[in-house]
Amino acid sequence: MDTSGFQRLPHAVQQLVLDGLDNEVQAGLERLEESKKAGSLGAEQTASLEGDIRRAAELRGRFSPA
Repeated sequence: MDTSGFQRLPHAVQQLVLDGLDNEVQAGLERLEESKKAGSLGAEQTASLEGDIRRAAELRGRFSPA
């Protein structure tokens, strides 16, 4: 994925996006842990949540400075 456009954004905007992705990953992990403890999600819902967390983390990794 070409991230050159992202790298040209003002630093404050880049940080806002990165912080948002970090928060999304953390919130997803917390929800996943709570749901597993409570048994409130089915296998399909759990897999979907895990996929969302993985995609946000991968995107965060792509946008991180090299």
